[in-house]
Amino acid sequence: SYAHDQYTTRSAWVDVKGKVHNNRNELEGKKILQQLKHFCNWANQQKEKKYTVAILTFYKAQEKLLRERLRTLPKNRNRYSSFEYEGVWIKLATVDYFQGQEADVVFLSMVQTYRDGFMDSPNRLNVAITRARYQLVIVGDRQYFLKRSRSSDLQSLADHHVSTHRKNK
Repeated sequence: SYAHDQYTTRSAWVDVKGKVHNNRNELEGKKILQQLKHFCNWANQQKEKKYTVAILTFYKAQEKLLRERLRTLPKNRNRYSSFEYEGVWIKLATVDYFQGQEADVVFLSMVQTYRDGFMDSPNRLNVAITRARYQLVIVGDRQYFLKRSRSSDLQSLADHHVSTHRKNK
């Protein structure tokens, strides 16, 4: 069972107003690492289960940025796509690469704040949001996707994933 209380729903949106530069969003990368550490600290105290995490993004450049951040975790300096922190196994991948796989918790970095880019594909979006066994955490500029996206699928995603994230205690 999964009883982590950081999010109020099985699928949560963490609203981040970052800036995009070359398909990288630094603020999202920072926020994902904060969220990940918080989850791993909780998971490390759950003796009855070992959890797996996937950190997914639609963009190779964001994957590289996230890799740089994950390498700052202890004993992960030379890792490429598989990381470990506080006893939690963490997989970093693009959405396309992760197709057919799943993890207990998925952090999805949306990256964009001014265009839909690679996300305007129903199949790719479906893969992205169906990889989590227990918890999906979408990290991105919710207002952009809700109000300015040209994709009805992305608008619907933002509309149905209310910012339900609880502040870290």
